[in-house]
Amino acid sequence: MDHSNDIDEQEVMESFRKMKRHVGIVYFMNTLRHDSYRDIDDPNYRDPTNAEVVEVIDTMAFLGFKKTDVAKLLGIRTASKDKTKTLRKWCEGEPDALSSIPYSSWVHLLVLSGKKCLVNVVPEEGWARNLP
Repeated sequence: MDHSNDIDEQEVMESFRKMKRHVGIVYFMNTLRHDSYRDIDDPNYRDPTNAEVVEVIDTMAFLGFKKTDVAKLLGIRTASKDKTKTLRKWCEGEPDALSSIPYSSWVHLLVLSGKKCLVNVVPEEGWARNLP
């Protein structure tokens, strides 16, 4: 069976372009580390400021995502026709003021933008995989 007609070459190339930009952000351009990028159980963690949330959303725009795409990726659901209302709420106010973004949404946004990588750490001792 020939499935070559199922592939949209333009879509593949656009995805590849976004991926290359994302890799560039994660590995080469992401030198800035705010305390808000730390894990919540880190004693040096602090909630992100409005300016930091704007910065990360702007990074998503640089990667080629629209704000409506970001809202969808974060699972934001609203009855309003304005799908970016919640994103704007998280960014409004004085730039140095703390944002109202929930921690789970903040971490998800950091991961999507390439500013943070989540890793699962397996303890060296006392851990066993339970197979069915």
